Amino acid sequence: MQGPVHRIKCTTIRGFAGMRASSATRCKLAGAIGLAGLLVAISAGTASAATNTVTVGSGTLTGRVLTTVPVTVVCDPLPGNYVDTSINVTVQQANGKEVSTASGGLFIALPTPSVLTCDGVTQNIVEIQATPNAGSGPFHGGAAFVTANFTYDTGYLVGGGCNCWQVTNSEGGTSPILKVSLHG
Repeated sequence: MQGPVHRIKCTTIRGFAGMRASSATRCKLAGAIGLAGLLVAISAGTASAATNTVTVGSGTLTGRVLTTVPVTVVCDPLPGNYVDTSINVTVQQANGKEVSTASGGLFIALPTPSVLTCDGVTQNIVEIQATPNAGSGPFHGGAAFVTANFTYDTGYLVGGGCNCWQVTNSEGGTSPILKVSLHG
């Protein structure tokens, strides 16, 4: 599907205080100003919010293979209706001469409500479970390194007899890699 086409109609302006610029030059200038305004409007709709934060806490370890990490997300409100949410974690831990790595995540989309309240102040705490990646060894109690990220999307219902949504706004954030303690 092709997006909307924006055209600028240019006409020749004569007798403007002796200005001798050609109508083609004025048309190019008007087009450049219009394009700049359109780009500013588009970038304002997709910019990340300043208050988006992601932090992780110490995790729990079950059976040396299941890590559960609390992830705290603060996100700003976006225009439009909620569409989907994604929160992911990666855990790494030294295990002898190897490094064990686990990944896990949560993806929720309509009709299930979001686990995030994006109002710029609510600290949304979500526990994300991660299991070892293929070829990775088990984990043990002690120090580990964790990073987390989230996305939150809004949009509108497309319709047409399906539960189809068009995402129009998105925000997200990523935590730095943090040293945490796994307890099991």
